[in-house]
Amino acid sequence: MNSADVIVIGGGFAGVIAARDLSNAGHSVILLEGRDRLGGRTWSRRFEGYSQQLEMGGTWIAPTKQKFVAAELSRYGIGTHQSPAAEDFGWAIDDEIKREPFPIPATQWPDFEVAISRINADAARIRFYEEPLGQDGLDDLDIPFSTYVEDLKAPRITSEFLLAWPTFYFGAYPQNLSALHVLSWVAGFGSASGWYTLLTDKVLGGTKNLVDHIIADSQTDVRLDNPVQSIHAVGERTQVTTRYGDVFESRAVVMATPINTWDNIDVQPPLDGSHAAMAQEKQAGESVKIWALVRGLERNFFGVGWHTRIKWMATEYTTDEGSYLVGFASAAADLNPHDKDDITRAVHEFLPNVEVIAVDSHDWNRDEFSEGTWMAYRPGQVMAHSHGLQESHGRIAFANSDIASGWAGWIDGAIESGIQAAETVKKWLIS
Repeated sequence: MNSADVIVIGGGFAGVIAARDLSNAGHSVILLEGRDRLGGRTWSRRFEGYSQQLEMGGTWIAPTKQKFVAAELSRYGIGTHQSPAAEDFGWAIDDEIKREPFPIPATQWPDFEVAISRINADAARIRFYEEPLGQDGLDDLDIPFSTYVEDLKAPRITSEFLLAWPTFYFGAYPQNLSALHVLSWVAGFGSASGWYTLLTDKVLGGTKNLVDHIIADSQTDVRLDNPVQSIHAVGERTQVTTRYGDVFESRAVVMATPINTWDNIDVQPPLDGSHAAMAQEKQAGESVKIWALVRGLERNFFGVGWHTRIKWMATEYTTDEGSYLVGFASAAADLNPHDKDDITRAVHEFLPNVEVIAVDSHDWNRDEFSEGTWMAYRPGQVMAHSHGLQESHGRIAFANSDIASGWAGWIDGAIESGIQAAETVKKWLIS
């Protein structure tokens, strides 16, 4: 039997942060990761068959607005680099592709301004970062985002513009998405206008670079290819058993796995309250991220769509091999991430004249260690569960981007959650 003060289950950003902080506090830590790599829902690798290094999962950060990720970059002296500035646009709104830099016609600017002002005012009610999102007095916002937009009574073009952004940003259809969660990101950016210039900053050297620095800054015993099957409390100790029958014993556990996978682990005593409810209900994020290597694209492209299958698409790299486009669909029902012909048809909705040479993707929805993408609260889940998700279960502390008080669904949120879980466990170990 292997033993340590703490077992961390899951090697995404939350897991490696919790492991580092606990190790640096003098506690012995074993980190069990089911995959053959660290990083969780972030993953840097080469485009299949080509030389370009890509991010298959989480990519972008906003260091000027995200204090936890900014602190980690500063700690390790890691810089950022930016996605290319758009030169050609495509807005799939009002049953056509609009090619101008901004799709709202001047005649509708007053209505658009009214809608944005309402969004900003509602977002300003949120005490961002201060506590879990389900704060007193916000019940009226924990409704379907589609209903929220309908209540704005904006013209069709404005409504479709407003619906398209969260549909891509959260990887969920607006009827399945809490408006309160959407508005929390507006609060984080300080204004709804932050949405439209967001996806620029990336970790220099890839997300793997930051993960590697974090885990190297500790004495954590990392065990890859060790999926966990059960967590059982046995007296004052906890036993963690892997799929292969290996047993690990500890005084505390950090469960740093995505919400959608919680019911794959046998926890005794069983999860209850919000943990059990969310393990069954699941969160709604089911985005499909695709990469397409194309030829014939003369300028850097940026497109957002409401009626297209790809909801957001942009040029990310231009090389001698061609242009690498990255795109997001809301669900596998919209786009098969492994079907070149299907992706080609979707790309051609925006760019009919480009030649698609090759495609690449990772299906996070079918990945047994994620079973979905980044956090997207369903209507009603924020008020019901955001506080309970941060509570411990016996000597199990929870850590992942899904349950953060601030940027739930982002790398910053994972770091926040990992720090919080480590602080909780430290108190247990000195008591």
